[in-house]
Amino acid sequence: MNELIFESFPKLNTQRLLLRQITQEDDQSLLEVLSDEDTCKYLTHNAVNDIESIKRMIAGMQSFFDEKQRIRWGIAQKTDNTIVGHCGFFDIDKFNCSAEISYCLKSGSWGQGIMTEALDAMLKFGFEDYGFNRIVAKVMKGNAGSIKVLQKLGFVEEGILRESLYKNGQYHDLIVFSVLKSEYHT
Repeated sequence: MNELIFESFPKLNTQRLLLRQITQEDDQSLLEVLSDEDTCKYLTHNAVNDIESIKRMIAGMQSFFDEKQRIRWGIAQKTDNTIVGHCGFFDIDKFNCSAEISYCLKSGSWGQGIMTEALDAMLKFGFEDYGFNRIVAKVMKGNAGSIKVLQKLGFVEEGILRESLYKNGQYHDLIVFSVLKSEYHT
C-alpha cells in the first residue's frame, strides 16, 4: 500500500466536484451539512448544531490524516467550492489492504448524482493510488438512497450486522457491502 499519499493531502477532481481537504474556513458550510436532521438520519451520530463541535471535528480530521490513519475529503461543487458533504476512508487495514468508507451529503443535494460521482473518484483513488484490494461500506437498514449509490458502484451485499449500532435509544441493523479491486470498473 502506498503511504506516500499522506505526504500531502490528495485532491480529487471529477466533472462537477472537487474532493479536497476540509479546513477551519469550511466550518460554516460543514455546520450547514451536519446540522440537518435529514442528512444525519442514517449517520452514526445525530445532527451537530454548534460551531465549536464542528471546529473540533475538522481538527480531528486533520489529526487522523497527519497520523496516517484516515482520509476525509470535503465534497465541494466546482461552481462555488462550498462543502456540501464529505467522504473518506477509515479502519484502514494495511496488512489486508482494505478499508471502510463513510460518507454524507447535505439533503438539499440528494438525487443529483453527486455522491455517486464523489464515491466513484474516491474508489478509483483507493484501488489505483492507495492500493486497496477490498473496500467496505456499512449502511443502516432502511437507507435506500445509500444502498442505491453503492449498488451503482458495484458493491455487493455481504450480510447484516444485527443490532450493531445504538442510536437514539434503540439498536439498528447495519447492512455490510463490499467491492473488490477485481470487480471495480472505472
